[in-house]
Amino acid sequence: MRFETSRALDAIERRLTVDPLAAGGVIDLVEAARSVDLDGGRPAALLRLGQFIDALSRQLGDGNTGLYAITERGSMSDTDFTSNERMVLRRWSDDSLIEMLPPGARVNARVREVAHLTGVPIISRSPLPGHPGPVYLTVGAPGGMELTLAPSAGPTPRPHPVLARYWRCPASDCPTLGRPPANGAGQPPPALPSGAPICPRHGDRLLDAGPRPPAMTLAVRINGNVRSRFPVTALRPVVLGRAPEDPNGITIGNWLDDESSRRVSRNHLRFELRDGMLLVTDVSTNGAAILNRTGPSAPLREIDLNRGEPKAMGEWDEVEIYPEITVGRADRPPADKPTGAAPSSVMADAPTIALRLPQPPR
Repeated sequence: MRFETSRALDAIERRLTVDPLAAGGVIDLVEAARSVDLDGGRPAALLRLGQFIDALSRQLGDGNTGLYAITERGSMSDTDFTSNERMVLRRWSDDSLIEMLPPGARVNARVREVAHLTGVPIISRSPLPGHPGPVYLTVGAPGGMELTLAPSAGPTPRPHPVLARYWRCPASDCPTLGRPPANGAGQPPPALPSGAPICPRHGDRLLDAGPRPPAMTLAVRINGNVRSRFPVTALRPVVLGRAPEDPNGITIGNWLDDESSRRVSRNHLRFELRDGMLLVTDVSTNGAAILNRTGPSAPLREIDLNRGEPKAMGEWDEVEIYPEITVGRADRPPADKPTGAAPSSVMADAPTIALRLPQPPR
């Protein structure tokens, strides 16, 4: 069982991130780990994070989406966790896979702040009145749980100006903000308790490390399941199609059947970020349409794109290239639930006892 637990924790580890561009949800790690009702087991268990990751993957149809987990240092000495789990938490913290706050910090407040600054949805076990962005609430389901979008209190705020800069913690060994992100990855947002950016881990005033281009991660969904994720930045547009001429373009031809291959152009769509807005331009021969939604549960309205004319996309919009082939924000669920094979589970190697559901009273 110890070997199975270790393999399951390794699978969970591969899905943890403090990069908002890679995350599909932000969560209070200890709240999730203490969800005893999921399995009727120990008071706290890191394996329970896997059920949240799996539920998020099913919601987005994306087997690679990340979970942005936040906790505070007291969790590393919490005896409700096993000694091995406390060691794992320390490793995740040192490797900047989770965000570790100072002892006694208000984790829920930081979860809301990260979501407010980045637009990444919160995953919560209870409603969050007053939060303006999307919130996933957990609901019971056979074998574990599912996520459902809570009624939104309003549109997600526009990106905060603090995200237009890179920041660096004066503590050079800070795993969260001690070094600039590599390979175009995103950066955790600073904490803003009084308006000035500080390191969420150390509380030190951050140093301005230069301009950061706005960025957004999009996902190509085929039959509701994500086949490709790619970032769009303000530095250059991104062309997507069957086999774009641009070597930096997004190729989707490998996932198309014969009929869709004939309908999807070599260069089909161009995406760009301009003044904080995501713009899409139809550059194809067969056309495309925006599936417009004003909110997660709002009715769909199809808007044909005029070839060569940029069109602004809303937070919940998707672009349909061909039936069941859409492109939209990677951190927003599609209008239609995935119909293909479910993403692989990070709990596949978990010991059976970790998946036990409480039995109803007789």
